[in-house]
Amino acid sequence: MSPLVRGLLRPALNTTLAAGLAGAVLVGGTTSVGPSPVTRQEPYRSASGIVPAAAVSTATASTTTTTTSTRRHRGFTGDWRARVLRIAKAQTGDRYRYGGAGPNSFDCSGLTSYVYRKATGKRLPHSSSAQQGRVHRISARAARPGDLVFFRSGGRVYHVGIYVGHHTIIHAPYPGQRVKRERIWTSSVSYGRVA
Repeated sequence: MSPLVRGLLRPALNTTLAAGLAGAVLVGGTTSVGPSPVTRQEPYRSASGIVPAAAVSTATASTTTTTTSTRRHRGFTGDWRARVLRIAKAQTGDRYRYGGAGPNSFDCSGLTSYVYRKATGKRLPHSSSAQQGRVHRISARAARPGDLVFFRSGGRVYHVGIYVGHHTIIHAPYPGQRVKRERIWTSSVSYGRVA
C-alpha cells in the first residue's frame, strides 16, 4: 500500500467515519442495515484494500457512546428519581394555595409540575387529570419512588402526589394544610411514570 493511501486511511479509521466507510464500500461479506453494527470478525475487502475488523469495533464503541450521551442530554439520567424526591422533600411544610405552583406555596398539581420541572426539565400541565394524560400508566407493583399517584373518584382524577415508597406520597393536600408526606388513604388510585 502506498504511503499516500496509508496516510489517507489512518485518520478515517480513527473516527466514527470508519463505520460509514466500511459499510458503504464493502465488497464481499455482509453488513447489517440499521442500528445493528457490523460484528463479523474477519477482514473485509474494500476498494482501497483490507479494512480490519478492529476498525469496525472502534466505530461500534463510538456509536454506543453517542447514543448514551444523547440520552443524558434529554434530562432523564439514572438519578432523576433521587432529584425528584430531594426537591419534593424540600417543599415539605410549604403551604397549600389553590393554583399555587411554587416556589413557596402549591396546590397538588402545582407541586408535581414544579418538582418535575426543577428535577428533570420536564414540563407537566397544571392539572391532575391533564398530568395523568401525559404519563405512562403503570401498575401499583411497578411503581417506584418518584412516580406519580393519581387519586380517582367516579372515573375522574381529583388529586395527584409523588410516590415516595412504602405506600406513601408527598403531596399538597388541601386548603389549610401544608405539603407533607402521608400514607395513601384509598385504593382508588392509579400510578404513572413521566417519560
